[in-house]
Amino acid sequence: MKCELVDVFSTKKLNGNGLTIFSDVDHLSSADMLAWTQEMRQFESIFIQVKGGEFHARIFTIEEELDFAGHPLLGLAYHLHHHYGNGPRHEWRVHTKSKVIPLTSLKTAETFTATMSQGKPEFIRTLSEQEAQTLYAALNLTPPSEVSIGAEVISTGLPYVILPVASHQLEHIVFKVKDLAPLIAPLGAKFLYVLDVDNREGRTWDNQGAVEDIATGSAAGPAAAYLFKHGLISSHELTLHQGRFLGRPSEINVAIAEHDGEIANIFVSANVVKVADISLVD
Repeated sequence: MKCELVDVFSTKKLNGNGLTIFSDVDHLSSADMLAWTQEMRQFESIFIQVKGGEFHARIFTIEEELDFAGHPLLGLAYHLHHHYGNGPRHEWRVHTKSKVIPLTSLKTAETFTATMSQGKPEFIRTLSEQEAQTLYAALNLTPPSEVSIGAEVISTGLPYVILPVASHQLEHIVFKVKDLAPLIAPLGAKFLYVLDVDNREGRTWDNQGAVEDIATGSAAGPAAAYLFKHGLISSHELTLHQGRFLGRPSEINVAIAEHDGEIANIFVSANVVKVADISLVD
């Protein structure tokens, strides 16, 4: 079995969000994949299988398998480009547990860029004032008076609570509960993303608050959809910032395709850089 280490949302090694890409994994069980993810100790790992000429990906956190995630699929585009491509630009279709994800890879002399089509966002729920207040309190926050818009659950494959805050509130987050899951699952969400709507910067964790994610591609689409819906961006392109609090500042580029005043598709892009090749002992 082999794996590659890449950094996603960065043009330099040892920056951005690290990812382990496992290949030659047909012999692995789901329990094996979870165990290898736990061994690598990253927020997520991805396992790639080729079946009948099609690419199938399974994505794991250290706790569970996910239906969909952003930075693992963007990092996977690097692997596909260098192992199956023969030109500067390629398009790929990757089967995940929830849907088929179109990816584009582009290699120039200076950079490698991966782009994911996340499709049309699903606006699942607008939280009541009390529901939002519970989540603010759980993170040691108070609802910002400067932000008049409410929290929402939005999905482009993985449903997030987008919890808006004003400038400098991200610094004050402290988990006051042992697990966010019982609070957000009834709202239809899997995770929570705190979004500074002024500076377009976000933070998210596993639901126990044990591990903060450096950069979250699956949350970037919902966050951009939220900003667009509420008229908080003047362009169809924007950059979201994340990872500053972990010493690995990352940039997530998002483009919105609009049709008749509604979002028709969201494209999330990342620079990817290779860190290492590793041969693992079975």
